[in-house]
Parts: sequence; C-alpha cells; structure tokens
Amino acid sequence: MTHRENAIERLETAAKETSAAIRAGDFVAMGELALRAETALAELDPQTDATRLTALRDLAGRNALALQAAAKGIRAARRRLQEVTTVRTGVQTYDNTGKAQKIGGPAGTLKARF
Repeated sequence: MTHRENAIERLETAAKETSAAIRAGDFVAMGELALRAETALAELDPQTDATRLTALRDLAGRNALALQAAAKGIRAARRRLQEVTTVRTGVQTYDNTGKAQKIGGPAGTLKARF
C-alpha cells in the first residue's frame, strides 16, 4: 500500500475521530484532527474509489451538522450565563415614557464581617 493509498484511510480515521471529539466536546482534539485531515486530503490519490469518497463526504457532512449544533449550544450557554450574571446586578426595564430604568439589584455595598 502506497502513501497515497493510505491517505484515504487516514482521512477516514480523522473524520471518525472528529465525530467522537465533537460528541465529547473535545475542542483541543478537533484542532489536531483538522490538521491531520488537511494533510491526508492533500495526499489523496485522484483515483480513490468513489464509494469511499461518497461515504467520507457523508461523514464530513454529519460532522459539519454536529459542529453547527455544538456552536449553537455554546452560544445559548453563553447567553444564559450572561443573563444570570446580569440579573444579579438588577434588571433593566422601561417606564411609560420609554426611559430605561433599573430595578432590583444590590441597594448598597455588602461588607463582610470577620
């Protein structure tokens, strides 16, 4: 088996490992796997079996969808975290004239006694 023939196997392995890394949320591994996939892709033989390439394309498509879902989840978590930290300082609302006003939150400073 030549180096070029082995490239498709390395690419398939990288795609499968990327799928597992996405599910595990292992973003560090995904960076290294992307580099491995790029290297294998550059060495891919143009005569590679079309069936294997189709299967690989399908797996890459599923990985892309999983990454989009992961990114959406991360954005939702960031928004929620921001909401939680903002509520501690009070909530901003608007009065009947449209002027912003803050309600709730700490009235003064909190001092610890020791």
